Amino acid sequence: MSDDGLRVHVAAFEGPLDLLLHLVRVNEVDITNIPIVEIAAQYDTYLAMMRELDLEVAGEYLVMAATLVHIKSRLLLPPDPTLPEEATEDPRAELTRQLLEYQQLKQATENLQAIDSVRSLIWTKGGSVPAEFEGEELLSVELFDVIAAFKKLLDRLGDDVKLHLRRDDVSVADKIAWLADLLREGTSLDFIETIAALPSRIERIATFLAVLEMVRLQMIVLFQRAAYGDIRIALRQDAAPREET
Repeated sequence: MSDDGLRVHVAAFEGPLDLLLHLVRVNEVDITNIPIVEIAAQYDTYLAMMRELDLEVAGEYLVMAATLVHIKSRLLLPPDPTLPEEATEDPRAELTRQLLEYQQLKQATENLQAIDSVRSLIWTKGGSVPAEFEGEELLSVELFDVIAAFKKLLDRLGDDVKLHLRRDDVSVADKIAWLADLLREGTSLDFIETIAALPSRIERIATFLAVLEMVRLQMIVLFQRAAYGDIRIALRQDAAPREET
């Protein structure tokens, strides 16, 4: 991406524990009995996807990736026969403890509606629901739900070319203006349909980054009618866009 382009910071939304919780949820596995081999492979897939999308991945994500590899290697080793069985701790124990504590903290914080930067990606009931959905029970959408939906779209379209944004390709800023104009003209937009209608992979990536940046700036909200349902985009009804400081 060009130096004067927009760069989306993943840390503005979520962290590595959020990604692990997302993988635990979508795989419907017990958080106290995580299948490390499968989860580590999926974690690496998400990291590769974020790099391709030119998202700025914080160092903490790489530390967690190394931690998962270390745990996997320990699980693959035979137990030490010189140690009693009760003295052999599950290599996943510390990670499980961190995940459980983080899950409890995140749930408590969300219940109090006290998050600012993280919840900027999430639809809340504080007057931001679009008029067309007034009275409906809508669900929140988080960063990794959006990345997962976008990855499925790219996989379905079958374009294997790895592209990165350049100054002479597509402007993310232009895509922000384009999306804002579309949303002002009508009601909400379907996230996947809007991106799938674009003519090239590079246009889709630029628009995806534009959506993330607009969410971070609190220009739009993302929501679903049901778990794993279609993601919709709407202009915020209760706040002006947040200026960069």
